[in-house]
Amino acid sequence: MTGFGAGKAPLAAARAGAGAREAQAEASSVNRKGLELAVSLPREWSALEAPLTELARARLHRGHVRLAVTMHEPASAGASNWDEARVAQAFEQLRALAERFDVAFSPDAGLLLRLAQGTGGDAAPMPAEEAWPAVQAATTAALEQLVTARRREGEALLRDLAGRLAILSRLREEIAPLAPESVTRYREGLHARLRQIGLEVDLNDERVLREIALFADRCDIAEELTRLESHLAQFAKTLGADGPVGRQLDFMCQEIHREINTIGSKAQHLEITRRVLEAKNEIERIREQVQNVE
Repeated sequence: MTGFGAGKAPLAAARAGAGAREAQAEASSVNRKGLELAVSLPREWSALEAPLTELARARLHRGHVRLAVTMHEPASAGASNWDEARVAQAFEQLRALAERFDVAFSPDAGLLLRLAQGTGGDAAPMPAEEAWPAVQAATTAALEQLVTARRREGEALLRDLAGRLAILSRLREEIAPLAPESVTRYREGLHARLRQIGLEVDLNDERVLREIALFADRCDIAEELTRLESHLAQFAKTLGADGPVGRQLDFMCQEIHREINTIGSKAQHLEITRRVLEAKNEIERIREQVQNVE
């Protein structure tokens, strides 16, 4: 399932200049049959990859999920961290260098700003253990937004799957009364073929009855129709269940397809075949959609 979420949390002001910083997290996902996690972190926070992975796995079960966490420091925040002594020292070094090489030295406000930015306070990321509370809070917020987005998509999928399930149920109901007609048509066709080749055989002849009985046994789809009805009912029940159901629905699609396939191979009836083809198209669409279900 697809979705996006973002979150942020202030880093604790345990170190000089850290108060203005934020841990920012983004979580996005695209469809996958299983769960694939890709975590991106600043190098100094690489130790947080394992707990972040656990955080994501507790909320997500399918999809290719990308989790990116960064430290953000507003541009204006650095002003309070400028070291005037270091700025002055750098300024004097530049003046001396210009005199040494006999270069005109014409400082302006832009030069001062660049020196100040280049000699600011310690802007390195906080150690992982200090940053973890903010990283955890930001990531949790991003994951919650992602789950909400995926839930909205899931509700739309539920409506689509329920509609396609209703089509399968209708096709099954249409096939059931057609099944007995196969034997009747076979008996009539067998009699017609025998007459065409000049054989007048009584339909009550033991050999004819045995042939018809064998055909009736081969094309009997009563068991398949019963199992198909059960699978469809279980699928509908699972759709309304709480918790992750994607893998279970995927397995049930295979079972439904198996029964439909068997019905198509056994039934010797044009109208049944037509409905089987339609049912196969629907179950294939359902299988594609189920891959997106959590």
